[in-house]
Amino acid sequence: MIDLVRLHVVWDQRSAEGARVAERISRHFDGIGMERDGVAHRVPVRFASTPWSDASPLPRAINLTRARHNAIVLLHDEEMHEHRHAWNAWASDLRASMAARGEQDLYIPFGSPTGEPPLVQDAANHIQYQRRKKWHELANDEARDQRLLLLLLICVREHLRKLVGKTQKEPIFVSHAKADGDKSARAIVDFINMTKDGVPLETFYDATELMPGENYEDRFKEEIGRGTLLAIVSDVYDSRPWCVFELTQAKRWRRPIVLADVGGRRISRTYPYGANVPRVRVRPDTGDTSWIELLLVETMSEGLRCDLFEQQATEASPTDTLVLPRPPELFDIIHRDALPSRIVYPDPPLGDIETDLLRRALAATAPATRMVTLGEIT
Repeated sequence: MIDLVRLHVVWDQRSAEGARVAERISRHFDGIGMERDGVAHRVPVRFASTPWSDASPLPRAINLTRARHNAIVLLHDEEMHEHRHAWNAWASDLRASMAARGEQDLYIPFGSPTGEPPLVQDAANHIQYQRRKKWHELANDEARDQRLLLLLLICVREHLRKLVGKTQKEPIFVSHAKADGDKSARAIVDFINMTKDGVPLETFYDATELMPGENYEDRFKEEIGRGTLLAIVSDVYDSRPWCVFELTQAKRWRRPIVLADVGGRRISRTYPYGANVPRVRVRPDTGDTSWIELLLVETMSEGLRCDLFEQQATEASPTDTLVLPRPPELFDIIHRDALPSRIVYPDPPLGDIETDLLRRALAATAPATRMVTLGEIT
């Protein structure tokens, strides 16, 4: 079976740090989707480090034909630099194989933490390496891993979006209540827009970003319709009409949504359609930005999962199908004037209780509509 996307992590076998980072990447991408009973959506990760023969420090050449799109993550460091001539030839051959496939694949090199220069041919081709040497100022390995995962997710997602014609950057719409969520929202926006380490994301914060005379409701709809919604769920978030409007619009347009739970004491009433999406518990009062990068990693992971599912489900489904990036809920059935013959949603299947409620709703509104997971039709 050909994978839609496959990650390959490349490092020199002697590098303990390379092996550690590779394992961290694998753990993250092994389950970036919703999980039930140990089943979750995964992006396959393969390692390329073990020498193929005793005569060479290099792994075997990567087989690019096993996936429609390959992302090659090169972890350059001092060990790789010691064998730079051999690795330079290996990487050059790899890039030639990638070029022969057109623009399907992606090369993502992370520079040496100790400052060694890039591989010679990469430098000659003006290939930008992420400068990991600058990451020493980050608090610990976990913080550095979060930075790497965030940049990796952004690179992969942007590459795949461009291949399907989505050239416009997708903003992160930071939905929040002014009363008690503004500080957290502003910290996220400032981090993205002001970080000296270069996090290539765009944000939409609130009406202060609009020009005088703009219709703010129309502009909010436009930004939500093309973006990923990051909701800062504070104590009063669910009681604010505009917060509910923003969350509902994102649900209506089947956009990626992540809830950041920053609640302090008590939420008197939870908005009933603010569920069925990832919810991340964060503590913005840590005194550093680690909570922001953790949150952005989860947000970009959800965006990538939605993108991959949408592409796979659309290709596998006939035209008379509603593709949902999340398990169906009553909202998906009731708010539409008409439903197609089939609803496709991500694996794993819904539990019996949810399924029974939805079937009852379909029986009253669209008895011919059938709910299936992608795994049931592929």
